Parts: sequence; structure tokens; C-alpha cells
Amino acid sequence: MKGGSLGSHTRRFSCHLTPWAIGALVVAFSVARVMLGPPRWSDLAVALTFFACEPVIEWAVHSWVLHARPWRVLGRTFELSATRGHRRHHQDPLDLDLVFVPGWVLLWFAPAATVVLFLLAPDPLAATLLATGAAALLAYDWTHYLIHTSYRPKSRYYRHLWRHHRLHHYRNEGSWFGVTSAVGDVLLGTCPRGGDVPVSPTARTLGGTPMR
Repeated sequence: MKGGSLGSHTRRFSCHLTPWAIGALVVAFSVARVMLGPPRWSDLAVALTFFACEPVIEWAVHSWVLHARPWRVLGRTFELSATRGHRRHHQDPLDLDLVFVPGWVLLWFAPAATVVLFLLAPDPLAATLLATGAAALLAYDWTHYLIHTSYRPKSRYYRHLWRHHRLHHYRNEGSWFGVTSAVGDVLLGTCPRGGDVPVSPTARTLGGTPMR
């Protein structure tokens, strides 16, 4: 669909399983928080603190995990599954099936994070943190999806995110790591002016072997 309305892209987004799975986590953690006691001001403090840190968390995951270099051990090359999947996404940015958070992340990381957080902090605030994190992940999935569709930005903020992420894909993979916010890039020095950065020959392959 060329251009396409926001509604048409929203309907296509809602047909994918991942947003529903993340949304279920938001609901489950929110219900858990309600069952653990009445809300407190500290819940708001936890949520605001997370959202304040989220741009840097997003930057770190994108830069250090999704763009991690392969390593060699005893003559064999190893690569993170997340990195390999992200390289496939860079190779074909128009394939919308590759823009969603991988299902294995939800199947393994979410239960593990739940167990660890409740063991380390058996407090209602753990549920607040998990619900906030899941909500942020859903926002990331939606924003990333929309940027890669044919939808053209209308708001000033979304136009900025749209251009920011497309520069990352089509100009240089070493800058513009933020998706829902450019704050992490501004703070960590990876938000140059587009014209000041040369076009990278490895923006599609991330320095690895092209994937079939």
C-alpha cells in the first residue's frame, strides 16, 4: 500500500501476534500490581524513573546487543541470535515481518525477568517496573513498525523519529540508534547531522556476511 492511512497500518499491526503478546504482559503485570496492594506515590516514581532511563536503555540494547560484532573461538565464528536477526532486518528494511520484537525474547526473557525481579525485590514496585517496561516495549514495537511502513509522518516529533531511524538504515549504521526517542543518541554522541556522515557500505550487512 503506497502511503496508506494510519488506520490501515494500525489494522495490519494488530494482525501480528507480537503486539498482542506484549499487551498481555502489560495487562498481567498491571493486574499483579493491583493484587499486591493499593497504588503508592513510589509507583509513579518508579514509572517516571524508568521512562527517564528508557532512551539510554534503548540505545544500549540497539548499539551493544543488536549491533554486536561476531567473535571467534578456536577458529569458529559465533554471533548472538539477536544480532543475526537484526542483520536480516537491516538487509531488508521493507520486510515488515522483521521489524517486530522477536518471539523468543518474550518466551524467554519475560519469565526470567519476572522471576529475577520478584526474587530480588519482592515488592509491588517490581510489578510496577515490569508493567512499565512492557508498556515501553509495546510503544517501541509500534513506533518501529510504523517507521518502516509507507506511512508518511505528519507530526513534527514523528517526522524527526522517522528521519532519524531511516538515516540509521540507509546512511550509516553507527549512528542514530534511538527509535522511540533521540535522547540517547544526543547524550551519547551518536546524533550527528545527516549530511556530515558518509554513507556506509555496511549499513545493510552490519559488517557481516549478507544473509539469504
